Amino acid sequence: MWDYETIFSDNQKLETENTTSGNILDVGPKDIAPGEPVVLQISLDRGGDSALTVTVESAGDAAMSDAVDRVVYLVDAERVRAGGVVLAAPLPSGCGRFLRLKYTGGVGATVVAGLVQAAQTSGMRR
Repeated sequence: MWDYETIFSDNQKLETENTTSGNILDVGPKDIAPGEPVVLQISLDRGGDSALTVTVESAGDAAMSDAVDRVVYLVDAERVRAGGVVLAAPLPSGCGRFLRLKYTGGVGATVVAGLVQAAQTSGMRR
């Protein structure tokens, strides 16, 4: 179940090799992952032509002027071409207040990405 306040990308087409998410999330001044883990979930339609690297960036301001890479995930080309839920991974604690995603590769795919309290794994290819 998606909540607009937790969506990085809502049917965002990956048109270039390097793209950032359409939304920057303000997760508040507290640590994002105390207690119940928060999961980054990414779904793709079929259509991407290459592997996709997803980098979670954080910053102290909404302009992302001091952005730092926090964690990097790799989705292989086979999964990108197959589509569906391609990633469901907990965010590490201490990510910071403002978050965005940086996409490298996966050109041609359309992405829905956001934070969920528990992973939605239906349709996930293993």
